[in-house]
Amino acid sequence: ATERVRFYTCRMGKTADRLLTEATQLFADRGYEGTSVRAICTAAEANVNAVSYHFGGKKGLYAAVLRSMGDDRLASAQRILGAPPSNRTELETRLLLFAEETLATLLAAPGPLIILFAEFQQGFRNCGPEAVEGLAEQNRVVIEFLQGAADAGLLRSSADLDIVAGAFNERLNNQVMHADRIHTLYGDSIKNPEYRAHWTRQTIDLMLYGAAKPA
Repeated sequence: ATERVRFYTCRMGKTADRLLTEATQLFADRGYEGTSVRAICTAAEANVNAVSYHFGGKKGLYAAVLRSMGDDRLASAQRILGAPPSNRTELETRLLLFAEETLATLLAAPGPLIILFAEFQQGFRNCGPEAVEGLAEQNRVVIEFLQGAADAGLLRSSADLDIVAGAFNERLNNQVMHADRIHTLYGDSIKNPEYRAHWTRQTIDLMLYGAAKPA
């Protein structure tokens, strides 16, 4: 996975980077069908053949948008959670760092997440499973980190770590996707840095220890 990320990053030039940036915004705003190659190239100030040259066509560019998000999240998970925690403080601190970095990144650029949610709803009809390999690998890094914590006696042996990791990722994604609606309904959201810090800590605490009072 690391070699794939490195190759993909190295082959991106200025034109390809502009295409990726503008395509992300257009796909998020208009959807796959509503976005034309000409519109992407116009927004990126690129030749109309640039999409085919750099990405092999519209589908390739669309998949690259999702791959870029997955690769970024995978790199973050590998850097922060790549080794097992040695104690409870380290377990909590590293999960907090990963959650805070993920939320900040998604809030700064929510386009790829909007596209990902649309693809989930449509059964990934516009791209293949390889487009989300990075996200799947990122989830595995989280699971392995939690497994390391379980092996160190920091988590219940009965905990299903696949479900724990999945719930963790889903909660991060959903809070970003629905931040505006949550703010309208409840008067605050993770867009507020103070509330985001509180929400993140509470989420980690709930994920690791639950809400029940210890017996």
